[in-house]
Amino acid sequence: MDASMPAVVEGTFKGGMPYLKLGAGRPLVYLCGFTPVHENPTGFGRRIALRTIRPLAEAGYEVYFTNRAPGLARGTTFADLAADHATALTEEFGEPVDVIGHSTGGSLVLQLIADHPEVVRRAVAASAAYTLGPVAKKAQLELAEELEKTGKFHAPSMAAGFTASPVLQRLLTVPLSLSSVFVRVKDPGDPAAVLRAEDGFDIRDRLATIQTPTLVICGARDHFWTPEMFRETASRLPHGKFVMYENAGHAIVTQKRFFSDVLTFLAT
Repeated sequence: MDASMPAVVEGTFKGGMPYLKLGAGRPLVYLCGFTPVHENPTGFGRRIALRTIRPLAEAGYEVYFTNRAPGLARGTTFADLAADHATALTEEFGEPVDVIGHSTGGSLVLQLIADHPEVVRRAVAASAAYTLGPVAKKAQLELAEELEKTGKFHAPSMAAGFTASPVLQRLLTVPLSLSSVFVRVKDPGDPAAVLRAEDGFDIRDRLATIQTPTLVICGARDHFWTPEMFRETASRLPHGKFVMYENAGHAIVTQKRFFSDVLTFLAT
């Protein structure tokens, strides 16, 4: 890391959302994708998180890599999560800020600008659409059921989201099946609550009312959704912008072109 950049700071927003803060400048909140634990990442996960936000910090932002709060109640809705984030951002910053979200975080960004547009200056929804795609919905329900039944993270059905090839899907099920051994789940109720909440997320009919400038950015090979769902999300937004990478899949948030497009959008 550049010696001139401030050190990583760990903190918690009002409401319990943990964050890693990096950089200095205008605040930029990054809502991470689904995680089996609601706490700041450690080890390899921490390195990936910092790799994700470092280019944004180097561009002059104070970036908050943010997870959901621990101890979520059963029956929590996506609207509840958005309300908690709106309260936290208002308390912390007192003015609208830029917000990026990837995957589940991207869904949450869309819910946030639908319910609480006053807290967001510009929004980026990466690898997310107005509701879950058919593959994502099936995979997440299976994840939730396994967490509630066994307390373990077991995700072989996610293979269909990463590749359309039946052969590669079968190969991927092996490492994904091993996830129950290697992935630590401190409180299964937390990830299960988020999965159930996102299962009920659908703002398609509200997109036309959202005035927040929003970038919908995705990969054409992200099979958790359909390309048409990504396009429709952007086209229904009055101030929507759309970027799709033809040769990319779900994990677009560490690519140089992603940072370039996001930073250009935020600076507009």
